[in-house]
Amino acid sequence: MHKENIEKIEKLFKSLKWYGHASFAIETDKIIYIDPWKIPESAPQADLILVTHSHFDHLSPHDINKLKKDGTSIICSSDCVSQLSGDIRAVYPGQELDIQGLKIKAVPAYNPSKHFHPQRNKWLGYIITVEEVRIYHAGDTDYIPEMEDFGNINIALLPVGGQYTMNAEEAARVSNTLDANISIPMHYGAGVIGTVEDAAKFKELCQGEVRILKEEGK
Repeated sequence: MHKENIEKIEKLFKSLKWYGHASFAIETDKIIYIDPWKIPESAPQADLILVTHSHFDHLSPHDINKLKKDGTSIICSSDCVSQLSGDIRAVYPGQELDIQGLKIKAVPAYNPSKHFHPQRNKWLGYIITVEEVRIYHAGDTDYIPEMEDFGNINIALLPVGGQYTMNAEEAARVSNTLDANISIPMHYGAGVIGTVEDAAKFKELCQGEVRILKEEGK
């Protein structure tokens, strides 16, 4: 990989903050949150908020209202709209949009053989392009065939907890399929499902680089 691309990926990685579970912020010239949940009062307000689906640990109107300011845009699956207010844009898998100078692609997220996240709900993951770096937040999903068409992902945020989502082995398969430059485990250690051991196992199984983030405020 060209040195300039590596530098861009590293710069973007340093802007990432993990607030536990599936909740992340990307802090560049725009402040982007994905599935904000249990966000501390000191967190900066958002320019853009992305919500993958309506389960309580991903859609938190309380946290979203805390992070909103004038001009904040919210992108979400259609079933979230009734619980939110402001500049809301419902999107569906496969839809792409340019917003606040960023490219956002909504992609499918579902369980092929479990009932927790059925494909018919049209719930989401997101591919976010920031300064030419492609970040994939998988949402709540298992390995699905659509992932093979996502193209190269620079930074992959992947659930590893199992039961409701991929386990460590499946998440490693996704990381390897995407040929991710950096993979980051999520959806563990929040009192819902998944442990730090799942994150460690994921790291062992991935062919590419894995970085386990420290939860903000912990």
